[in-house]
Amino acid sequence: MKQIPRTPMRIPKTPRAQPPASVAENRRDVLEKAQDPVNVFCRVRPLQSEADLTSLRVKNATTICLNPQDQLMQHHKPQPGAQREIQYIFKHVFQSDATQREVFAAVAQPLVENLIRGRNSLLFTYGVTGSGKTYTMTGNLRHRGIMPRCLDVLFRTISDYQAKKFVFKPDKLNGFEVLSEEDALLERQQEMNRRFAAGGRFGRKRKDSDPEIASQASVDPSPIAGLDEDNMYSVFVTYIEIYNNSVYDLLEVSGIQKTLQSKIIREDAKRHMFVHGVTEVEVKTVEEALEVFQMGQKRKRMGHTVLNAESSRSHSVFNIRLVQAPTDNQGENVIQDRQTITVSQLSLVDLAGSERSSRTKNTGVRLREAGNINNSLMTLRTCLEYLRENQQMGNAMGAPKKIPYRDSKITHMFKNYFDGEGQVSMIVCINPRIEDYDENMQVMKFAELTQEVQVARATPIITGLGLTPGRRRANKLFKIATNNLAELGISEAKELHVDLGLVYSLGPDFPSYQMNSPETEIKIQELMFYLEQRIEKRRQLRDSLKIKSDNFRQILMRMEQDNLQLRTEVASSKVVYKQERERSAALENKVRIHESSIDVLNNTLSKRERQIEELTYKLNEKENLLTQKEQEKEKQKKKFSSKLAVESDKKKREFEQKLREQRVKLQERMRIKDEKLRLVSNILQADDVPPSSLIRSQSSEDLLSDKNREGAFTARTETCVPTTRMDIYATPRHGAVAANQRHRRSRSAGEKWLEHRSAKPIPLGTIMQPFLKNRKSVTKLTDLKELTGNGTTKYCLVSQEADTDGDVETKLYKGNVIPTCGGGAQVVFNDVECLKQKSPTHSPTRKRLSTGTLSGLGPLPSTGASVQDVAMRCNLGIEGHSSKKSKP
Repeated sequence: MKQIPRTPMRIPKTPRAQPPASVAENRRDVLEKAQDPVNVFCRVRPLQSEADLTSLRVKNATTICLNPQDQLMQHHKPQPGAQREIQYIFKHVFQSDATQREVFAAVAQPLVENLIRGRNSLLFTYGVTGSGKTYTMTGNLRHRGIMPRCLDVLFRTISDYQAKKFVFKPDKLNGFEVLSEEDALLERQQEMNRRFAAGGRFGRKRKDSDPEIASQASVDPSPIAGLDEDNMYSVFVTYIEIYNNSVYDLLEVSGIQKTLQSKIIREDAKRHMFVHGVTEVEVKTVEEALEVFQMGQKRKRMGHTVLNAESSRSHSVFNIRLVQAPTDNQGENVIQDRQTITVSQLSLVDLAGSERSSRTKNTGVRLREAGNINNSLMTLRTCLEYLRENQQMGNAMGAPKKIPYRDSKITHMFKNYFDGEGQVSMIVCINPRIEDYDENMQVMKFAELTQEVQVARATPIITGLGLTPGRRRANKLFKIATNNLAELGISEAKELHVDLGLVYSLGPDFPSYQMNSPETEIKIQELMFYLEQRIEKRRQLRDSLKIKSDNFRQILMRMEQDNLQLRTEVASSKVVYKQERERSAALENKVRIHESSIDVLNNTLSKRERQIEELTYKLNEKENLLTQKEQEKEKQKKKFSSKLAVESDKKKREFEQKLREQRVKLQERMRIKDEKLRLVSNILQADDVPPSSLIRSQSSEDLLSDKNREGAFTARTETCVPTTRMDIYATPRHGAVAANQRHRRSRSAGEKWLEHRSAKPIPLGTIMQPFLKNRKSVTKLTDLKELTGNGTTKYCLVSQEADTDGDVETKLYKGNVIPTCGGGAQVVFNDVECLKQKSPTHSPTRKRLSTGTLSGLGPLPSTGASVQDVAMRCNLGIEGHSSKKSKP
């Protein structure tokens, strides 16, 4: 009998089942009650030197004992009544010889399992500076830390189930969207063009990567079991740091700006905190992920302190985000529905170590960094303490304390772990040196406090799309089988299609039989037996279907009732939700504005503080400099005061001595001048002078004024000796003329002469006659205006007298007219012209005058006296006075 091929039954894809509202509420209540404490582990760092004393000892795998410091300094046994050692209990204590593999297996591997199953986890290291936190988290070339081992296990587990790059794309709001195959291919092409243009983001060749990365990417952990093979996975990493309470993206492409820009922390639709605008890099291998980590590690702020040569000056957070979504019915492509995407996150936090400035000797920037680190750790401790108190209060009376998550960026970022759900673990790193006893005591107290905090257990992922489990593997095997058949030459293999829908079976196939066989009766009996089995199986399936249908109908009725009730609740909830959403949006805007304002104010405050410090320093310097200058000034003042007193006394004595000498000289000069003036007056007033002498007498009388005439012009002679006039110590004579000897008149108007001659001059009868252009002749000077008026600039006195041979000798005394300060004028003689007639033959009839006498003029001066007489004649000052009484 020919066997009839059985056509498989196709069952359409069932929609995703939604649980009833009452069931969902019950499940939520159960999950809210299920809480787990924070898992706290302790790791002891080995002593750097055998000579160092240890302040603790490991009692067993969960207990550590901290010895008092006073007992450690004494080598004998403690006295009775002394303080006993303090015991602290942890989930597990890793001794100094524990390997990195042991730490990872006990602490981080369960967190990676949560990551694969869609649950969030947080792991952070805590301890004083130099206790081995960074070593535990990242490790070194020989001993890999927790972070590279987590990446290694994750990629080994999902290596065969990774989606193509850019199938999942971040939406910048802490979520992801699914791109079609065409869009993903376009994104991959654009990235390839950017790499060729810019030389590659992480290097052109993988062989140029950091040797530390190649060492850390070595394989030793085994994959994790329990992976859903019908999902596709992609891994995204972010790396941020919190420096001076500001968040910075270490993977940000800075471009033109070399300095990193601070970021803000926001809350997404699922009330999860995230860094807005952070760079999320999709990685496909461990090497690529570690290259991204090393790129951010180069930007991380490190510093040198007394206690640690490479001390972290900021909190670093390395996030590993696993995005998974189910495949379609054929198990080939991701379902184009972002509601089916599941995002889980593992946050690895390396907290900066707490420091004491008295030990680190930090100053300046390092001191400020240490202050911000200690403040953030204190805020973390305060938040955990308040959270523990609120949990212990339970339903007790009184309002719970408000937890200050926003006081620090590190607590604000992980707020959803403590208020929401997820698994939190902490590794307390201890340096057992006796010098760190006080810091270790505070770390132990914080660890003891943290273990009492309860965190809600993560909600398990419920996948109920109605698709056949194992469809991806079945499709893969079917393709392998069809390819093998095609290689064997069977053309029908290409037309085969796999049906991965659910199929019900009624039992084994019918046995083959032949009716002409001698065993026909036996075969008929067997066939009847198989038919009875099939009938019984069908009846059981029908009964089961009826029962399931009744149950489904009851469930459907209950769901319909619940649906009606929920519709009314949803209608009212929508209004409330809309109002709350608007209010939340307004509050978010205010929060963003205030956060930006706070950042600006913090930056401004920091700048002002630095400016105040600089100005204070400059002010102190200037005050010190001013004090020094004042002291120096006082010293110089005292010094010069004494010198001035000495010099003043000295100069005073010298001045008095010179003054006495000058007075003596001036008195002598005045006596000589008075004697000369007396002689001139006698000559001018003599009545018995010869005619030649009379001419001079009359000319002199013209220059002199009548003493007895009221208001008449007065004339007075003055001998001008240059050396005497330039002497600054000379005391001026009463009534002396004050005039400028260097006075020069303008010559543009020409020279005007005033010729003063006698009333009856003796005719000369000579060929050469005195010629004065633009002159005015007078015989007497009775008015001052004749000398000062009409712009007179030159004065000429004509004198005629007899020489020694009895001949007439005519002399022209020329001088400049210079105005004086009294309103008059002064004549300064500067030239003498002599016109003399002489007979070629000696006249015996003329009487030779004696050398020493002149008729009517008295004795003539000698040769030495003639010089003085000429000087007296050439320095004749004529000054007019308007006073009524003439001076004697």
